[in-house]
Amino acid sequence: MASQYELMLAQYKSGAQRARVFSESWVEANLNCPKCNHRLSRTRNNTMARDFTCESCRAGFELKSKKGLFGAIVPDGAYDSMVSSIRSDQRPHLLLLNYTQDYRVQSVAAVPRQFLVEEIVIPRRPLGAHCRRAGWRGCNLNIGMLPPDGRVCCVTDFKAEPTERVRAAWTRSEFLDEYRSSQRGWITLTMSLVRRIGTETFSLRDVYALESEAQLAFPDNLHVREKLRQQLQVLRDKGWLEFLSRGTYRLTHGVPPQ
Repeated sequence: MASQYELMLAQYKSGAQRARVFSESWVEANLNCPKCNHRLSRTRNNTMARDFTCESCRAGFELKSKKGLFGAIVPDGAYDSMVSSIRSDQRPHLLLLNYTQDYRVQSVAAVPRQFLVEEIVIPRRPLGAHCRRAGWRGCNLNIGMLPPDGRVCCVTDFKAEPTERVRAAWTRSEFLDEYRSSQRGWITLTMSLVRRIGTETFSLRDVYALESEAQLAFPDNLHVREKLRQQLQVLRDKGWLEFLSRGTYRLTHGVPPQ
């Protein structure tokens, strides 16, 4: 028997159009705001980079959907617009929805906008002269660079996560909103490296072992270790981790599932 969505989508010929109609309809009917748990309303068609707005906290969300699972790289829109919105702190939060061949939602993750930093934005090659939009340059988002904190799970393996768990996970990273986009890049990277260590208690030496990855993300910085120590202090002051003894730290909320 065909699902309600398969019947609804039968009138559309384009796969992209079916994916958009299905995912937007599903979110509007089934997903509340991960920040405050109030209803999400669809925005008007062609609203720039914003598909839903929370009726309570007014947070904006951009929806991306995919048949199958997202990998580390997520396609996005214009490169210049993305960078500009990050720098002006106008970027909406991101919703990543995965669905199956028969239109069942397998997972939904919310990426809070404070994790959308310039360092994860990868420019694509500009369109050639033969294209209608010659010179236009899109971008991809390397969400694989983000720590697990940067993906708040709302639906996992076809089941909605408990509201309390979603809101708690969202709240833990809200402190990042206090910092400019240029500062959030380093903080986010440090969080990601610490999570990569994989243990609740870790040392400064463990962080330094991943120094080369920080250097790749910030190739022009000549004081990587000093910057990493600085971000650990920020994360300690914000309660994300705690200082145990000289060069030894512990994650406040333990190690999340990867």
